[in-house]
Amino acid sequence: MRALAAATLFALLASSALAQNPTPPAGGPDMAQRRFQPPPDHWMTIDSLSQALGLSADQRTKITPAHTALNGVMKDAAARRQAIRQQMLASGGFTPGQEPTPAQRAKFDSVRTEMEGFQAEADQWYGAIRNNLTASQQVKFDSLPKPRVMGRMGGGPPRQ
Repeated sequence: MRALAAATLFALLASSALAQNPTPPAGGPDMAQRRFQPPPDHWMTIDSLSQALGLSADQRTKITPAHTALNGVMKDAAARRQAIRQQMLASGGFTPGQEPTPAQRAKFDSVRTEMEGFQAEADQWYGAIRNNLTASQQVKFDSLPKPRVMGRMGGGPPRQ
């Protein structure tokens, strides 16, 4: 289980590294972007959300603070992922295929907990937006991609 957690965290950190260093891997020029695409540093623009849901001017005014806060969380999480990636690269980091050291495991657990905190905060703002929608708008909202601050964990399906 810990090896899976370590590998998942490495994939999260490697995704930022691959996004910064577009050297194509052996699988082809697009392999890095497909396998390790990091989560974005934003969710949707308020204009896109407004258009997708058909928001009234009043709803848009009510939703804008939560939307701004949600995108702030996304940006903060992206900056933290970048800082962690740089720290891991500077310290020698984790080598895929090798069992992580106890210190690396502790760091991975700490980072995962930190990212889960970012996700929980993003989920709260997401819920605040949803609560200001009509029932028919909520159906449309639920079909939009949800904001996520972490990559998929354990190779499973994306979070819903």
